[in-house]
Amino acid sequence: MENKNVIISFGKRSLFNRILSSVFYAAAIYVLALFFIRKPFSFSESYVISFLHILELEIYIIGFALPFSVSVSHHFNFKEMKYRKFYYVGPIGYGSWKNLRKLDRVSTFLNSRKECEVNIWDERNNRYKIAAFDKIDNAVIYGRDLAGNLKIKFLERN
Repeated sequence: MENKNVIISFGKRSLFNRILSSVFYAAAIYVLALFFIRKPFSFSESYVISFLHILELEIYIIGFALPFSVSVSHHFNFKEMKYRKFYYVGPIGYGSWKNLRKLDRVSTFLNSRKECEVNIWDERNNRYKIAAFDKIDNAVIYGRDLAGNLKIKFLERN
């Protein structure tokens, strides 16, 4: 196996999610712009209090937008045995590296949504979801190939 990072991304958000998040972000910018247009800047107490109320509203609006726009990818560095969950909105992202324990096995199983998941387990039974497939055969082939590349055992469950 090559010594480079493995990135598992679940792709872009759906069009509906992106449109909905865009509406919330646009509303946040509109409310903030409207405040600065209608209220002349001053150092008075009433101005600061009204700005704090607008800021509170901005936090709520952005709080509604984030769930529709945040995407997650999983980064594995098998050479240094590190793992991170990388959260991002557009080009802005965050994720810190954590030590990955010695890997124990790769497994597949059918979840409640009738998808076949491929997971990597470490020696402390921490599970890292790698992929989900509609067809069990595809998941088994992927899991066996991954286990072979990582030189760990493969368990197939239904």
